[in-house]
Amino acid sequence: MAVRPPRRAILLFSNTDCAVFHCRSCWAVLGDSLHLCAQEERQLGLLVCFKVTSGVAWEDSLLVGLEGPLLGCAYTSLSCQSCGSIVGLILYSASSALAYLRGLFCFFKNSINCYFLKDQMIIEASKVNFPVVTLKQQLQQLKEKLVEVHARIELVMKQLEELA
Repeated sequence: MAVRPPRRAILLFSNTDCAVFHCRSCWAVLGDSLHLCAQEERQLGLLVCFKVTSGVAWEDSLLVGLEGPLLGCAYTSLSCQSCGSIVGLILYSASSALAYLRGLFCFFKNSINCYFLKDQMIIEASKVNFPVVTLKQQLQQLKEKLVEVHARIELVMKQLEELA
């Protein structure tokens, strides 16, 4: 399947659509949007996930950034298990601007492609803008689901009482 250019320079990713993240070199599956927890655009161009597939490898040895946004940061490189391409990093110590990324899997957007399941489209990750997911939004969704489940349980209990 060939990479199709997006209709716009930046595609806004929908919360209802799921994407699979692939190595840009060999198309190995590295992760998905269900585990996406942030993106960093200003300095490094990263997609940040809290979980990745077994197709992602990293070593125990730490690297130290000597220039640019990673100056003074300790990190481990993430590589594609299939082809060995560097696809991202895990920060262990970072400047205050990047501290929120520590311990998470950070993919370089220019090293991965996104396959959108709903549209069956492949787009370079660097051309995709993923929406910010906040804890407040997630808690609100959880609250709504709990209210729905509670209403269903009450209905079932009423029906059981009527049968008894």
